[in-house]
This record gives sequence, C-alpha cells and structure tokens, in this order.
Amino acid sequence: MRNNFRYSLLAIIILGFSLNSCSFLEIDDENMSTRDLAFINPGNVEAMCFNVYSYIPGSFSEIGGNSTLSNACDEADLNNRYSSVQDFNNGTWGIFSNPDDKFSTLYAGIRAANHFLEGSQNLDYAEYKDSDPVRYQFYTTRLKDYKTEVRFLRAFFYFELIKRYGGVPIITKVINLGDEVDLTRNTYGECFKFIASELNAILPNSRTIAETGFMGRVTKGTIYALKTRLYLYAASPLNNNGTYNLALCDSSARAFVALSKLGLYDLNIDYRGLFLNQTATNKEIIFDRRLPMDNFMESSNYPLGGAAQYAYNVGANATCPSQNLVDAYEMADGSKFDWNNPVHAATPFKNRDPRFGMSILSNGDTWNEKTVESFVDGIDGLGKNNATTTGYYLKKFVNEKLVLRDNRTASHVFHIFRYGEMMLCFAEAMNEVLGPDGKYADFTLSARDALNQIRNRTGVKMPAITGSNSKEEFREKVRNERRVELAFENHRFWDVRRWMIADVTENAPLRGMKITKNQDNSFSYAPNYLVEERVFKAPAMYRYPISNNEIVKYQNLKQTENW
Repeated sequence: MRNNFRYSLLAIIILGFSLNSCSFLEIDDENMSTRDLAFINPGNVEAMCFNVYSYIPGSFSEIGGNSTLSNACDEADLNNRYSSVQDFNNGTWGIFSNPDDKFSTLYAGIRAANHFLEGSQNLDYAEYKDSDPVRYQFYTTRLKDYKTEVRFLRAFFYFELIKRYGGVPIITKVINLGDEVDLTRNTYGECFKFIASELNAILPNSRTIAETGFMGRVTKGTIYALKTRLYLYAASPLNNNGTYNLALCDSSARAFVALSKLGLYDLNIDYRGLFLNQTATNKEIIFDRRLPMDNFMESSNYPLGGAAQYAYNVGANATCPSQNLVDAYEMADGSKFDWNNPVHAATPFKNRDPRFGMSILSNGDTWNEKTVESFVDGIDGLGKNNATTTGYYLKKFVNEKLVLRDNRTASHVFHIFRYGEMMLCFAEAMNEVLGPDGKYADFTLSARDALNQIRNRTGVKMPAITGSNSKEEFREKVRNERRVELAFENHRFWDVRRWMIADVTENAPLRGMKITKNQDNSFSYAPNYLVEERVFKAPAMYRYPISNNEIVKYQNLKQTENW
C-alpha cells in the first residue's frame, strides 16, 4: 500500500506464528501468551494492523508467480507456455489445481483480522489517561482507526472470496487450535448482507481523508468504493438468474453518489501517467498497492528489438494483448473499427481511441528509440523466442528506457479502487435503474454523463456518446467502455462472469495479428490469426471450486455447485 509498514521484532514473530499455525483458520494455543503481549505495546498494535493489510490480493505476478488474470480471459495471452495461468485457458483447472485459488490466503487474512479485533477489544490505554492525557488521546484515537481499518479489510476479504466461490463460511471469531470447527457455507446472499452491514457499521468512524503517514489506508472513500462495487456485483446477472437486480443497482449508484459528494476524487491525470505516476496528489486513486521498486513489468514485456541496449534477455513472461481486445477500441471519431472498411483495414493502428496507443504497442510504434517490428521475420515478430504471440506488446504499466542490464528498477502501482472504475460502475448501475439519461434529484450526473466524462478525460478526449439509446444499447456501450478503460487491470475476467457472457467470450478463439511486410515496404494484415483455442465449461466455471484439500479437511464444507 502507499505506506512504509513498520514492523517491530515482536510483530514479526507474531506474523511468523500465524503463518505456521496448523490451519489457516486456527491459532496455536501455545503461542497465545506471546500474541497477547503484543497488545500491551501500542507500536505492536499498529504493526499487527499493518499485518492484516499484507493479505490484500493484487499484483502484476500473483497468478502462478508471473501473470495476472488478463492472460486468463480474452484480453491477452501470456507467452510463457509453462505458466499455471494456462490452466484457465485450456480448461484443466478445477478442484485439484486452480492458479488463482485464494481460499486459504483470504481466510488467513480473516483470521488475522479476527485476532486483532478480539485482542484489542478491551484495550483502553487507561494507564495513560491521567499521567499523559495527550498520549492517551493519541493512542485511543489511533486504536479506533485501526479497528475500523481491520473491519474493512475483513469485509474486503469476504468480497474477494464470494466473487470467486459464491457463498462461503462467515467466521467472525478466533478459532484456537483444538476447537471444533464446523465450516458450513453461508449463502451468497448471507455473505453479501454481512459485508454490507460491516461497511455501514464502520462508515461513521472512518477517516474522510488520508492523513499524513496514513497514505494507502482505509478512508470513507475506500468504504464507499467497495460498496459501489459490492452492490453492482451482487446486482449482476450471475447472482440474479440472468437479469439485473434493480434495487441493488440503485444501491450501487447511490454509494457512488456518496463517494462523489466527498469532493476528494477526480479524473485529473492523463491516462498514460495514471499507471506510472505515484504522487500522493493523484485524485483518481482511492485505494492502491504501491509495489516495491522492481523491473518485473519491464523485463517481462519489453519488445526484443527495442530492449537490446537495455537488457540481454527480456520478454520471458510477456502479456500479449489480443486482437479480440484491439478490435474493441473505437476510431478516434467515435465510430466502430471495421475490418470491412478499406480505410480502417489499410492502416488499422492509426486514428484509434488514444487509450489504444497508451496501453498497447503495435507494429510501427517507437519504443526505446527503436521501431517495433512485430511483422513476420521482424525483430519483434511472431515465432521468435520470448517475442509476442499475438503481434502486440503491453505498454500500460511499463516504464520506458529502464536499463535492465544494470538491474535498474522503477516504482509501480496496482490500482485496487480508482475513481474512473467507480464512474463506470455508476454508469452501468444507473442505466439499469433510470436508463442512459435519468438522474437522481440530488445528483447532477446521468449514466451517459458519467460515461462521457471518462471518454473526455485528460489525454483521451473521445467524442461524447450522444443520441437516443435504449437501456440495452447503452448497456453494451458501458460494457465496451469498461473493456478499454480498464484493460489489463483485472476487471475483464470478473466482468464476463458476472454478466454471464463468459461461455461466449472465453470459448471464442483467442486471436492475434499476423503482419506480412511486402516488397514495397507496405504491410498486409491478417487479424484472424489463431493464437489458441480456449475452453470455458459452463455453468461450472462461473464460480471457483474449493480446493479438494479443504473439502476433505472439513466434513461440512460443501463443494461449489457444478463441481
């Protein structure tokens, strides 16, 4: 997160105990006395709060250690054929192997949260009340903040669980080693209501802004952001027999209204810079993970030719954008790209939505002072070791001109909640409630207004969507806008599932672009180049199964339906 976590030696020991417990749900009684000592020292209480943050999922290499979920849906292909992310694409994942199985990890985070909330329940710092009133006030205020943060994180972990597995067991107390554990799955609806009630309960006690030293920590904006996404996911067709739940859509839209009225967030930064800029004044960031300085994205994704002076070996884990995604980017005038249009087909990378050129490298682009040659037999072309498999390279998140042979590093940011996504959530929910142009009496934006603000953001400036649209027509426009605005940010994988279109999008062949350089130096384009056939087995794969290891461990823990 945007914070340098400070761990005392005792807190590190405590974290070690939690990781070595018999089960991710249990706390070893033999270590309880050491654990309880932590709550005596206010500094250790803070470190234990930070420990709960460490369980938040989200990075550029969390799937199989080298991939994101972009490579497990129709956005992209990972050129590493030995990565476990390929299990998603060939349909071999299941109860014995799931590259994104977060069940144990998220429950370990829930256990850490429960331990913090129980252990701090009777803390009052009374010993400072008379002897040092200033310190007393500081410690008690901070403790209230920590409890709010930890309750939010526990709710967030449950959201991450239910979007993967559906209903899961709700556990709100510490389970000690030797306790009888009855893990019975609650329904999705029960889990949703629990998460929503937790968020409503902590809102009054949450910080409005991130104070100095608390960047990257939970605030009111973070809570409203999760509410916006939580209600939209719950309202989506996957959870409502194939249709939208309008009451939940309304709740999602109103959560965004509350977020907007805080007056703290805006689309104030250019699109390219949003994914490289880590300044604390970036008003689009609501909650993110500031990753350690590294060069994973650059060493994985630099095109071969332009990297020659920067590294000896690059591209072993390249995220290669698909033609499926590229075709979703509109022309700069707002019209759809059309391969049957001879002008479009002759120069398919020109005059496109600016977000295309800020997210994806294509043939002819300049990168690291070299021209990208992704045509057949080009220096970056198909078939070369560690080269693209689709004819495209990833640009979003990737810093240019990083000297990798000297092991130079750069800062990277992984967005968990950003204002642009929240506006798209609002546009989707609001359209279902009041159509493209309906407005609440106390709010100035319609679904169309929100969508057009995204399209008009700095550095993008796409034409506004105007005219008369039905709810169904506008729904498709919102979905396409999410596809291009949020590309490679780990949303598409979940969107196609909650919309219940994955049986179409994820069973379609993943396509790339095969480019041939002609004798006159012009190019011929084959946009239906088959990268691979993909497999999605509906209805089972709309939810994750629980690992068989957990099913055999807890006799009352039922497997996910259809698995």
